[in-house]
Amino acid sequence: MIPSIPIGQKQLLQHLDDVAKNNRIANTYMFVGPEGVGKISIALAFINCIIRYSLENSFEAVRVATNKINSLSHPDLHFSFPVNTNDKIKKDPVSKDYLEAWREMLFNSAYFNLDDWYKKIRIGNKQGIISAKEAENISKRMSLKSYEGGYKFMVIWMAEKMNPSASNKLLKLLEEPPKKTVFLLLCENEAGVLGTIRSRCQKIELNPIALEDVALGLKTDFEIEASFAEEISLKTNGNYRAAAQVAENQQITEENNEDFVNWVRLAFRVKTSKQTVGELISFSENMAKKSREDQKAFLRGSLSIFRKGFLFNYVVDQDDLGFGNGFSFEKFAPFIHENNVVEIYDEVQSAYEDIERNGNSKIVFLDASIKLTRLLHIKPSDASEN
Repeated sequence: MIPSIPIGQKQLLQHLDDVAKNNRIANTYMFVGPEGVGKISIALAFINCIIRYSLENSFEAVRVATNKINSLSHPDLHFSFPVNTNDKIKKDPVSKDYLEAWREMLFNSAYFNLDDWYKKIRIGNKQGIISAKEAENISKRMSLKSYEGGYKFMVIWMAEKMNPSASNKLLKLLEEPPKKTVFLLLCENEAGVLGTIRSRCQKIELNPIALEDVALGLKTDFEIEASFAEEISLKTNGNYRAAAQVAENQQITEENNEDFVNWVRLAFRVKTSKQTVGELISFSENMAKKSREDQKAFLRGSLSIFRKGFLFNYVVDQDDLGFGNGFSFEKFAPFIHENNVVEIYDEVQSAYEDIERNGNSKIVFLDASIKLTRLLHIKPSDASEN
């Protein structure tokens, strides 16, 4: 997805286009709105408008500049966002240290939140901040001449994460901004931004995305049925991030269920067919090709299925949700019992932790598969007594 193509918000986009067209461009804007309404995409679309009209609609120049904005490679487009230390960046982190991860995040989807970002940059339980050092870097970059001779842009995402020192340093810059510079502060909680900074911003409020636009975006991005897209849009109240998560999780769940059925069937067959060992190796290789997040999602889902099988077996939960391909809990549950459920849980959980610690995925899944083969063939107590 090109990050500068917003979902919905047509009226606001038209307003911003008129602002750029009529050359009524302020130095500082604050885009305020809840999670998932498209603040980053709207800001980038506005930047494209400013560039388009400043180049007087010269087709080739506009095309080149727009391509640079859309690829996040324009030399006069800068970003600032909350960061903290991680395993690689040990001291005084600034946005520049995480720029590659930021671009990857935006190309995947511009509709993400702080938690998504913190997971991306692996800062654990620490909170990200926009520091005084970051504010100094912003001042230096925006004080330089424009590389391409036009406007310079600074997009500050989650501006409420500026600490007091950063806010005071940035305030000095905003009081006397260099010519042809545009600052776009994006925030969810405007009260978290220093009042004197807020007073220097032209405020742009973003409302939740219209339900029909959310549904249309989901149909385009996830190729799902219109009725399902509309159902998701109704539940997520104009938050496209939340809507996209529901659609994506549905896709992942269906794929993971299929992988799970394949996994346990291979584990059962190994005892009677030696060639199945080769198929388990192939299964492990295919799982290793998935992203680590998808691998972890598969293992989390597997834990839930084993748990449900155990509960079904002991008449605690007998909602027999079939997975297709002839799989059902009624057939599966007798193999998950008091003599193996704890060990199965421990092995799958151990595999999850190994993946999280960047273990070799192929080895982790093959090891778990071999152990699962043994565990699924353990008999329950009542069977062993007969």
